[in-house]
Amino acid sequence: MYVFLTGPSGVGKSTALDRTLALLGVRPGGFRTGFAPDRTRLCLWPAWEMPDWSEEHTVARMVQGHLTGDPEAFDRLGPRILAESRTWARLLVLDELGWLERDAEAFCQAVRDSVAGELPVLGVIKPERQRAGTWLESLAQAPDGTVVTVDTVNRDSLPVLLAEQFGATLAGMEKKQERAGNKQ
Repeated sequence: MYVFLTGPSGVGKSTALDRTLALLGVRPGGFRTGFAPDRTRLCLWPAWEMPDWSEEHTVARMVQGHLTGDPEAFDRLGPRILAESRTWARLLVLDELGWLERDAEAFCQAVRDSVAGELPVLGVIKPERQRAGTWLESLAQAPDGTVVTVDTVNRDSLPVLLAEQFGATLAGMEKKQERAGNKQ
């Protein structure tokens, strides 16, 4: 099961994700992305850690006024973080998926595998018009999930609804694990 949040820049997608995680009280696996304080680099770090603005975690940088992705950096960081997460996490965060990583084949495959896997996924993805014709289009159309548009009307109520949905999914997973453990 996955839910991808989408919407215009600055509408509150990542804020809704953060509030949902707070309501769930769960330590997320997966990754987060964000601009370094100097706004010249985009960094990717494990979702369970504080932001890491180091060069080691830089996956894109401003080049002549345009943000340019580094496929090797995406491929070095993303698959490792997602693989580690799957060993302990109950929920994966993918924040944010976009076009910068389109040429990072290992990264894109690790994301696809995560969305198709057993762990629930809460992510942020570019709006439909920016997904068209990209690797994100098929990802957003994968079975067992949904894409929710965040706007100024629903952004405050959405975390409660998402927490209820993910909370029920996580509770169901725990019961399934308990039953499996009792059979052994």
